[in-house]
Amino acid sequence: MQSNNPSGLSRRTLAKAGLFGAAAAPLLAACGNDDEGGSGELSMMWWGSDPRHEYTRQIITAFEEANEGVSIEESVADWSGYWDALNVSVSGGNAPDVMQHEERYLREYAERNTLLALDDIGIDFSKLDPAVLAGGQLDGTTYGIGTGVNSLCLLVNPTIVEEAGLELPDDTTWSWEDFMAFIIDISAATDKVGNSAVSFNNEALFNVFARQKGESLYTPEGGLGFSPETMTEWWTMVNEALAAEAIPSATEVVEAAAAGQDQAPLATGAGATEFYWTNQVGALEAVLGGELLLLRVPGETSGTQPGLYLKPAMFWAASAETSDPDTVGELIDFLLNSDESIDLTLTDRGLPANLDQRERILPGLPDADKRGAEFITALTPELGEGPPVPPIGAGQIPDIMLRVYEPLLFGDLTPDQATEQFITESEAAIG
Repeated sequence: MQSNNPSGLSRRTLAKAGLFGAAAAPLLAACGNDDEGGSGELSMMWWGSDPRHEYTRQIITAFEEANEGVSIEESVADWSGYWDALNVSVSGGNAPDVMQHEERYLREYAERNTLLALDDIGIDFSKLDPAVLAGGQLDGTTYGIGTGVNSLCLLVNPTIVEEAGLELPDDTTWSWEDFMAFIIDISAATDKVGNSAVSFNNEALFNVFARQKGESLYTPEGGLGFSPETMTEWWTMVNEALAAEAIPSATEVVEAAAAGQDQAPLATGAGATEFYWTNQVGALEAVLGGELLLLRVPGETSGTQPGLYLKPAMFWAASAETSDPDTVGELIDFLLNSDESIDLTLTDRGLPANLDQRERILPGLPDADKRGAEFITALTPELGEGPPVPPIGAGQIPDIMLRVYEPLLFGDLTPDQATEQFITESEAAIG
């Protein structure tokens, strides 16, 4: 499902850009590893779209111009192939000196002793959001630094709400029951669906639901941190929405999810709401041709605690085998803290981790990005502590969620059975 991809890009979009499957190509060797003293040559790897590749290359050029004698060779990949490619590179002793990383895989790479501790290699932490820093730390050591933050939100098409003759809900107080009534009423009053249903299998969204009940997807020790009753309640809610025709049919949900975010009902104007990350707003509005409203996820005030949190969009990390940690530190510092880097990146890798830079760029952001930034700013004071770093094996969880979600929609699993299967497979994956 689209929202599981923190890059905010669908497989379909990547395919159209000519990047899908690109990671099958050999990765560049980690040039900084060949030389005991460090040669001034580094390698850098990231995933993303053509626009991300282009502006990242401009950042690299600016860094090279500011650091005479330093050159950086690149490796790029799409999200779907990145982790296989990175694993091959690391296993073969050719890990990139600097790499983009993601929370599902950070612990695994850190505990394999493949990531460099970033605390004492010249990176200026003083302006970085403490919540961002915490998201990349294990046992007090920093193995990844978040490029920026996103938050889950409910995107709403106000034109459809008006067509249904409804008022927008008060998102500072509404419950999941209120949400269900809202999407059911929209579907009953229009020929649109109340919710696209392409995100109910997103483990991050379920984690918000569990956190609102004082639970969590994972424990700090690396186990599952929610009760079976909580997940069964989640799947039951999906079944109720399906029975009320507040979401598309099972076949339509599966087809929309496979097609990507630009073909999902919210983007095509056939659906009124969907859960997405704040950095996805602009792309969706461009396809829709209209403005979307950002609302808080339901249930934030009706549970035992807020469930929402600021998620590091992705991390910068470094190879433990680099022979030039000082230059690695200078490069990561430049990526996180320099005007040149932030002016080119803007919010593509999340709202910047550097708080001063975040404030500096806000007035000049495109409208959708500005609204996302303002949403995060308003939300932040009310948030609790973020979830722990996911355990080893967390990269398998999205596929497990999908394996129970689709049969649930088609009536081949009951909510209880979907929960049992999810817990059994997940415990095996992270055990």
